[in-house]
Amino acid sequence: MKPSKILIVEDDPIYGKIIQHILENLDHDIKLLKSNNGFDALKIVEKELPDLILTDWDMPKMSGIEFCKKIQANKELKYIPVIMCTGINTSSENLQTAFESGVVDFIRKPIDKMELISRVNSMLKLSESYQTIKKQKEEIEAEKEKSDKLLLNILPQKIANDLKEFGKTEPELFKEVTVFYSDIVDFTAKTLKIPSNILLNELNDIIKGFDAIMDKHHCEKIKTVGDAYVAVCGLPIPDPKHAENIINAAIDAMAFLVDRNKKSKYKWTIRLGVDTGEVVGGIIGTKKYIYDVFGDPVNTASRLEKNSKTMRIHISDTTYKLVKDKFEFEEQAPLEVKGKGIMKMYFVKPTCKLSF
Repeated sequence: MKPSKILIVEDDPIYGKIIQHILENLDHDIKLLKSNNGFDALKIVEKELPDLILTDWDMPKMSGIEFCKKIQANKELKYIPVIMCTGINTSSENLQTAFESGVVDFIRKPIDKMELISRVNSMLKLSESYQTIKKQKEEIEAEKEKSDKLLLNILPQKIANDLKEFGKTEPELFKEVTVFYSDIVDFTAKTLKIPSNILLNELNDIIKGFDAIMDKHHCEKIKTVGDAYVAVCGLPIPDPKHAENIINAAIDAMAFLVDRNKKSKYKWTIRLGVDTGEVVGGIIGTKKYIYDVFGDPVNTASRLEKNSKTMRIHISDTTYKLVKDKFEFEEQAPLEVKGKGIMKMYFVKPTCKLSF
């Protein structure tokens, strides 16, 4: 067990030696630190973090009260117990001044040996209790930080904050949202040829890459369903560039796969659909929270993905109108889309060689 560190701040050398002599005969294993003024004592406190401080009231350069106030102002030091050793009259006014500055106990001069020992022993026990509480608090804070990070891995930050603050979050309508919906081409057939552990690692690596891309372009990953990846931009915080951001994320996702395929034994390609409109976002369930979005743009993006071509970004006419001046497009012949009827749609012109 580490020795208890006691700092003696006393400008009178005689009293300093008296206190030192008494404390050296304590039953506790202690380490004595000494200073004859408040300025030097502050440096010692910051460096050594003593378990207890004994200070005089009346000192040159800096009074014991000013010394205590500076300790009290520091959140890392304010809980160190301080005993004031003083010959000053302990009137109610002086007591109030001392207690408000952080003093927790008094010893009158001339110092009584048994009184000093008793009060120091009590304060050391108080300090031990504080250290235990501090350690528990640090452990709780560390666990809270872990749970907060985990929550943010599952939910958008605003939704996570609502849950932490209010214990619930209500479904919300978002009027301007663009949806990214991708699916891996021939994934089911490949699962029969690739060992399951390798397949899982491959899929995980692709999703991690997509996650980083979404963060880069201020988009929000919503979920993965098997090999399908769904993300949005424009919720829970509105973004005037929602369509542009999703298209940029889609372009980067394609480029990521092209680059990855050059280095990997296993080659992966996707189809991608994008649509824009109103969606409702909210928490699903009450135990294992899942944040999901619902609405026509989600369904349409899925239909566009299914009608897309390998390694092409297929967007609706609604999205096209928002970004037509930002990118180059290839207009497609109108298609009959299940549940949607005849739709105009476009491919975003590729910005890299889509060799696969």
